[in-house]
Amino acid sequence: MIALGLLLALAAGGFAAIAVVENFRGGPEYAVEIFGNQIATLSPPGLFLSGAALALIFCLGLAMIAVGLKQRRQMRRALDSAQVTGEPGAERPPRPAHRRRRHIFGH
Repeated sequence: MIALGLLLALAAGGFAAIAVVENFRGGPEYAVEIFGNQIATLSPPGLFLSGAALALIFCLGLAMIAVGLKQRRQMRRALDSAQVTGEPGAERPPRPAHRRRRHIFGH
């Protein structure tokens, strides 16, 4: 969830930055071009609403990152406070410092 949120926030920010840098022409209609390709022609209200939509997508990405970090922190706390099975009252042994904690694709 953290990676997806980061990807979403970076994509929205990058798209907005490229759209702003490459479109400095004014007038009643704005031709939005990215890398030399015209993707839309917008009026001023349409341009404002598309900017608001990009801001909402960026905020959604940031919210996904925050929720993912909170879930990860809660999971770590739960695992660290868990007891070893089979021995009531015994605490979990400390993890070795050299062991990787992150597992990619469940492996």
